[in-house]
Amino acid sequence: MRVRSLSNREKVIVAFATVHLAYLLFGMLPAPWRDKTVVSPVYRFYERLTRCAQVWNMFETIPNMNRLEARLVVQEKGKKPREEGVVLPGLRRFSQHDHVRLNNWMVNVIFNPTRGVFREAYMRSAAAALMRSGRYTPQAEMTLEVLPSYTRSLLGVRSLKEIAVERPSVLGPYRLETLAPKNAFAP
Repeated sequence: MRVRSLSNREKVIVAFATVHLAYLLFGMLPAPWRDKTVVSPVYRFYERLTRCAQVWNMFETIPNMNRLEARLVVQEKGKKPREEGVVLPGLRRFSQHDHVRLNNWMVNVIFNPTRGVFREAYMRSAAAALMRSGRYTPQAEMTLEVLPSYTRSLLGVRSLKEIAVERPSVLGPYRLETLAPKNAFAP
């Protein structure tokens, strides 16, 4: 029995699938190795072209995050700042031990410079939730504080005698009235 040859369409699909599989496999290499190869510029170009950046942090052998905390801090003029939870809906407290998805969201959205659209959407939703709570006026200012503690290398632990280093990240302050939709102010 004779095997039929592939059509041009099928050849294009096979070629794209092969190139994309090579991209995925190359993306699993540790970044320092990947960046030293000759094909690294091609990899980065393909990544920008297809907009499918890969983060393979689930394969890391040593956790890069010792601890992660996040909170919304709301400041009313003339009052003491209040801490609120960051998890929507309901402004619940963030706990890195609750759900892996929350932790990955925090790492991949808040710290990734290419995910600004998601950060902006989150900040708008959080501002609307704060306004609906009835505890704050539209002039209140909101800040998202993320407190990651990155695990040091073994050499760093030995020489500095500390397991992790904290590197706070702050978004804001933003006025609630500039972020929240106008219908969020109604009781």
